[in-house]
Amino acid sequence: MNLEAFCYLGLIRFPEQLEASLSLFPDDAKAEASQILSTLKPLSKAELVQRWARLRDEEYVAMRRDLFSRLGFQLDVLSPSLQPWCISWWANQHG
Repeated sequence: MNLEAFCYLGLIRFPEQLEASLSLFPDDAKAEASQILSTLKPLSKAELVQRWARLRDEEYVAMRRDLFSRLGFQLDVLSPSLQPWCISWWANQHG
């Protein structure tokens, strides 16, 4: 699980419940998430949304690059209707 993404989404959607949710994590993940949260809390909601979008874009590009290196072809050669399925399948297979 990407703790940074968890913190972004938690602060954007459920800020009042986020800190209580951290107690569900193992101690090492909880400490890391708490540290991330302390740096993100001062940011405005607009800045959180922008940073979360940037993180999602970076993860998407990395996933496409990894897919290309393993499959040997770009997703663009697939029909547009198959591309989201392929990406979803890859994400489920490789976390």
